[in-house]
Amino acid sequence: MLGTAAGVFTSGLMNGWVDQRVQSAINIEQSHIKLTNPEFLKNEELANYIRGVAPVESYLKFNKKIKGYSKRIKIMSMAATSRGNTALMLLGVNPDDEKVVSELYKHILPDGGEYLENGKSGGIVISDKTAETLRIKNKETGKYKLRSKIVLTFTGKEGEMISQSYRVCGIYKTSNTAFDQMYAFVLDKELRSAFPLTGDQIHEIAVMLNDKDDLISVQDDINNRFPQVTALNWMELAPDAGMMSEYMYFYYLIIMGFILFALAFGIINTMLMAILERGKEIGMLMAIGMNKSKVFKMIMLETIFLTMVGAVVGMAVGWLLIYITGRTGIDFSSIEEGFEALGWSSVVYPNIPTGFFFGVTFMVVITGISASILPARKALKMNPVEALRTDN
Repeated sequence: MLGTAAGVFTSGLMNGWVDQRVQSAINIEQSHIKLTNPEFLKNEELANYIRGVAPVESYLKFNKKIKGYSKRIKIMSMAATSRGNTALMLLGVNPDDEKVVSELYKHILPDGGEYLENGKSGGIVISDKTAETLRIKNKETGKYKLRSKIVLTFTGKEGEMISQSYRVCGIYKTSNTAFDQMYAFVLDKELRSAFPLTGDQIHEIAVMLNDKDDLISVQDDINNRFPQVTALNWMELAPDAGMMSEYMYFYYLIIMGFILFALAFGIINTMLMAILERGKEIGMLMAIGMNKSKVFKMIMLETIFLTMVGAVVGMAVGWLLIYITGRTGIDFSSIEEGFEALGWSSVVYPNIPTGFFFGVTFMVVITGISASILPARKALKMNPVEALRTDN
């Protein structure tokens, strides 16, 4: 029972982590699908923007499977303050469109200002990690120096160096340190003016779907219709999250398989002890005419029932633990930095799909049948006469 409960809860904990990682990859980092110029994937230069964007945008606008999209300018830059500097991937976005495909605006820290707004110019949103690097965050008090000036330097169309200054308007923090250290956000119209770029010169389009089940069909349709773009889904853009999501069910079964394999030895030991203690009873049943096949079935059914009762109670206890902790969360803040370096949240909300329990039930039945073979064979080898003479 305890082993099954531990296995179910461990699987729920892992599933919660993976679900949160996948949701972070889709809703913050990547969106469902990203469209780019094929050359931009090889070399993220300013000139490799999407050609012929108008028909692509028209398709996205009128496709009922698509919830929304956001056009972005993307360029590598060097950010500097009077106290520090760091490299940043700068995204020029339209805040209204961006909120449809990304929940980053929900991750602005309580004392970290506000997200970008179309009516407010000159602002830049950076991460907590970037604020530390640029020394915009006070190490002693933990407070941010909002409205601090950041000078961004990037390469122009002809290879010339261009500088543009911004004021910090917002500080965000996600569960992925690598993402936080890399990305900063400004208004697209302001970033365009630095080069300059026209309204149809964009580097990527982030697309969010109404139903995730339409992912592959929409991606294939875009790639077939528009050869000037390459559409990549979130599993291709974040392969770590994609792989975990795709194979998570097998991870559950492997975990439960190891636990049930270990429990099988306990079941075998319990049934062997029961047979030794009931030697006289089994001998009497055989003496009055019970054949070997019926004795074998009796021992096998007893083992399966014993296993099933323990498994059902164990699964119920495991589900209850997942139900409770799935609402309160499990806080691993003491090792937060390690988790976030891997892109994992430090507060986990366990959950488990219903189909998992059907798989476990099947595995428990197989375990019970396998564990009953040795005790049943031991019972068949008993001599009825000798068994009746025992003191048991």
